[in-house]
Amino acid sequence: LKYLPLDLASRWAQPGFLQAMAAELETYAFNADISQLMSLIINAFYSNKEIFLRELISNASDAMDKIQYQATSSPEKLATNPDLRIRVEANREAGFVSVEDAGIGMTRDELISNLGTIAKSGTKAFMEAISVGADMSMIGQFGVGFYSSYLVAEKVIVVSKSNEDEQHIWESTAGGTFVVSKDERFEYGKLKRGTKVICHLKTDQTEFLESDRLHDLILKHSAFVGFPIECYMERRKEEEKPGSEEKVVTVTRHWELVNKHKPVWMRQPSEVTHQEYADLYKWFANDWEDHLGVKHVIQTGNVDFKALLFCPRTAPKDMFDMGKMAERFSIRLYVRRVFIKEFNDLIPKWMGFIKGIVDSDDMPLNIGREKLQQNAILKHIKTSLQKNVFQLFNDLAKDPARYKIFQESFSQCLKLGVYEDNANRSNIIPLLRYYSSKSGDNLTSLDEYISRMKPGQRHILYITGRSKRDAAKSPYIEGLKQEGYEVLYMFDPVDEYAVQFMKEYQGNELMSCMNMEATRLLDRRTEDDVKAELNPVRRCIEAALAGKVRGVSLGKADGESVGRVLESQDGDLPTLELNFKHGLVRELAKRSDEDSETAHIAEFLLQAATLHGADQDDPRRDEAAEMTQSLIQRLSAGERDSGGEDLPPLGGPSPPAIEISNGASDKIKDMELLSCGRVVRIVKPDRSRRAMISFVDEDEGTIDVMYPRWGGGEEEEEGIKKKLVQKLLDFELAGGAARDSGAQAFKDNFYKTASAVKEEGNSLFKLKDFEAAHERYTVAIEAFVKRPFSQGQQVLVICQNSGKPELVCTSVASRDAEGSCELRNGQEVPASALLPVLQELLPLETSLFMNRARCRQNLGMHLEAAQDLSAVVALWKACDRRMLEADPEMKEAEAKGLYTAEYLRARSRLTLGLIKQASLDVKDALARNPPTATVKQLRELKAEVQAAQEKHRQVNGPLAKELAKVAIFVRGGPKIS
Repeated sequence: LKYLPLDLASRWAQPGFLQAMAAELETYAFNADISQLMSLIINAFYSNKEIFLRELISNASDAMDKIQYQATSSPEKLATNPDLRIRVEANREAGFVSVEDAGIGMTRDELISNLGTIAKSGTKAFMEAISVGADMSMIGQFGVGFYSSYLVAEKVIVVSKSNEDEQHIWESTAGGTFVVSKDERFEYGKLKRGTKVICHLKTDQTEFLESDRLHDLILKHSAFVGFPIECYMERRKEEEKPGSEEKVVTVTRHWELVNKHKPVWMRQPSEVTHQEYADLYKWFANDWEDHLGVKHVIQTGNVDFKALLFCPRTAPKDMFDMGKMAERFSIRLYVRRVFIKEFNDLIPKWMGFIKGIVDSDDMPLNIGREKLQQNAILKHIKTSLQKNVFQLFNDLAKDPARYKIFQESFSQCLKLGVYEDNANRSNIIPLLRYYSSKSGDNLTSLDEYISRMKPGQRHILYITGRSKRDAAKSPYIEGLKQEGYEVLYMFDPVDEYAVQFMKEYQGNELMSCMNMEATRLLDRRTEDDVKAELNPVRRCIEAALAGKVRGVSLGKADGESVGRVLESQDGDLPTLELNFKHGLVRELAKRSDEDSETAHIAEFLLQAATLHGADQDDPRRDEAAEMTQSLIQRLSAGERDSGGEDLPPLGGPSPPAIEISNGASDKIKDMELLSCGRVVRIVKPDRSRRAMISFVDEDEGTIDVMYPRWGGGEEEEEGIKKKLVQKLLDFELAGGAARDSGAQAFKDNFYKTASAVKEEGNSLFKLKDFEAAHERYTVAIEAFVKRPFSQGQQVLVICQNSGKPELVCTSVASRDAEGSCELRNGQEVPASALLPVLQELLPLETSLFMNRARCRQNLGMHLEAAQDLSAVVALWKACDRRMLEADPEMKEAEAKGLYTAEYLRARSRLTLGLIKQASLDVKDALARNPPTATVKQLRELKAEVQAAQEKHRQVNGPLAKELAKVAIFVRGGPKIS
């Protein structure tokens, strides 16, 4: 009675019941091999019993593949149940788990033959494999996966409906027999077509009655089955009963799609999007970040398989935990998209951060964990995977930004590979990256290092240390750096182990700078080696002096002379011979070929060379000395204090404006947009500009335009596509809120007009027409400057303080009829040289200067931008403190205005080479407690400033010292050693 359906159990005592049941049920004996297999499964002590669900789902998928195949020739066969899906349900009350599909189904005869009386060829093969140590989890590959259901079930019922027969039931308790009957009562539902397997669980297997457990198993083993798999999920929620301490449990159930991720490795790489790769990676690697790189492998030949290899962005925290490293599973093996197992030894341990999926139809039937190393197919897959991982690394190396992230996360793994992976060492070493004495903030490869080696150099030089700073300041490398040798910095703890296995690379021996042999390199160079090192700078100087000298050569001059001029015998241009042993020439060789100062220094070298052998009182010496001083000042710009160049030029000329001369505005409206003579806006992704149409080619769909040269000069002409043309904004054609700073509108309502002009500028700035926006902001700024002054009016004025110009705040004491103002600080200046401080209008006034500065930065006018930003800082510093304390909004605007202006000014000052002043701006801005986002920007800028300071110290500093020595020589002073 225990195994009978409830309605049959209730009819047990009815007359004739047994005779009726005998007619309905037919009992069959299992084939001997199947009986032996079931006995083996039932009595096996096997902990991984969860595989039963994988096998049932795999069978369901195969059944639906078959009906799809039949439908290609007979579509009506699929029409009986076109909804191809697999449904998994746990019935807690009845104690069973069911797996239902809409596959091909089985007739009565097929139930009898397929599930009991006819043994499959794999039955005996599987038992033989088990006897020699194969894994029970491989049962599905022998075609007998159905019987794994007896790992967890004491009774299995199969309900099946084929297009060729009625619905029948197969059931067995694995006692050597099974029963087949026609299903007339439909206790387990009426199927349109397909099969439903019901597993009544053993008393110790109730864990599989939890819907969450089934959901996880589907994700683990069957996530990539080609048909939708739905699980009947149960959700329990405890709620307190109103007015009582009792809790009420609310149970809700619903069908949930489990296998949402698709096996994208089955498609061609060109058909898969980045997002599809990312979604799959995040799911199976359990990572919240996108992958850094992916290698999509489709291997054909002796062994066919497909694979996806992912490189994460960050390393796991326990990456170098040796215990966990040995157990870290990184490659998941699938057979026909059904998960089989995870491996930790298909790739070397140092590659363990790589996450991958391998799917193959060629896997052998008797694969077991202990057979892995001896299996030829897996050895082939292992070799191919390693090869493709290296291809992934090399692909990443082609993108400097991504490869820098890779190096920050996994450089130690590569170095560990050098240490322990002898077979792949030659492939790993080219992937290594180091900082060096010439790389600055960038990493360099050994190949790049070799390309920069000095002529005659046969060693790759390196220095070890606890940090990059320690390595860079090592006394062992000072002499080598001064002579232009590049030194690699190895400060990773793994470096000392890895470098022991890097004896040489491409025929160049690796040598520590602490080795005595390294210091002897300086003594081994011949004069020819030194000249070869200086040849690039010789060519650069020769190009800079083209038309003034016949050529530039390298030789030895007498004494302290930097060179000499050799006159031509045939009356042609002279030749400049540089002293290749002179310190100035050596320092100049360390600079970039594109350095902006090289041309100026080349002029100076020619001037100094003419003094070779000249008299002490030669008047040319004074001219050369002045040139030397000018060069030293230029090179020291980054370290000197402000010279006032970035103060606003009060009283200076107004920036030019471009006139819009389309004619009257009412006439413009009637003109076609694309007509010759019309001023339009050309909109490009990076910048927009106004231009006048000069020619329209209707056939080609192009036009020629003339860009007015902003600031004067010749116009530019360009041919463009019509789609880039936009009409000007309405206010531009109408003249705007005010055409110029003297407009009547400013006199009628200054604040309203200035605000309107500012908004017009903002509209143009959004269009990236920085020239037009600049003009609008300038109109409003000039209106502020031209406001009438009254006695006591606060103003900003430039005055000298200890010989240095500063922008200070004072007030007007009096003003005469000619417009000259006497200030409280004693100065007398014209009104045009003053900038009024209007306390109630400070937010508007400062925003105009700030916005114009942004325009100027986008136009590359960094000096002018810094001048505007200096005005913003001075205006806010002149703000009345009592007003700030009384008005929190004004105080907040002041703080934001100051740290924003200082950040932007630091950007422009850094571009101008005013490094020290940029550093002070960053420091002041950080001290104002800006928001987190701004702090991040400021810290990034601070790092750029520090890098520029370091570069200045390394390059400009030594060069300026050599110029100072030359200055004494050209003046005819004593020799300097």
